[in-house]
Amino acid sequence: MSIRELAYALRGLITRGVVGKTDDTAETQVVDVTGRHGAKLTRIEVAQPYGFASNAPAGGLVLLLAVGGDAGDVVALPVGAPSSRMGKLAPGEVALYGLDGSRVHVKADGSIDIVSSKAVTARVPGVGAVEIAESFVRGRMESGEKFAATAGVAKIAAGGHYLAATSAGPRASAAIVIVPAEPAPDV
Repeated sequence: MSIRELAYALRGLITRGVVGKTDDTAETQVVDVTGRHGAKLTRIEVAQPYGFASNAPAGGLVLLLAVGGDAGDVVALPVGAPSSRMGKLAPGEVALYGLDGSRVHVKADGSIDIVSSKAVTARVPGVGAVEIAESFVRGRMESGEKFAATAGVAKIAAGGHYLAATSAGPRASAAIVIVPAEPAPDV
């Protein structure tokens, strides 16, 4: 093999591509890519890291690797979408984000900022769930206790009874008894 042939072979080991279509329905995500000089590559496996999944929009950029130097065995590194990337992170920060602006941002000071364009639901199996949406916050314990709040009303319910605070005043399903000590100070 001549030096020129070797140079061309090495140049072909790693190349860039633009994603046209993504198929994320099987065990492995595959993409159709337009590579160098307009080369069309179909059903290229995307090597995604464990514990993280994404389905980037068409037009995303990938690095293509020819495994073992074999142009017939190409894999794509995870797809990037520079035009919709969440940037301006401080050193040590991490973020997950979507096209609609929803994000989970772990900040360098240890705080976590969660933003959703629709709703955020947190579940703990065997315990309960909390949902935060545009117009309400609500939660339910698997043992049946629940709470909800919306503009002008906050309500808690347990054991078949409820207590509500409304703009018109308090409401309850039974007489309210004031006790000198909190029944559960950690709540």
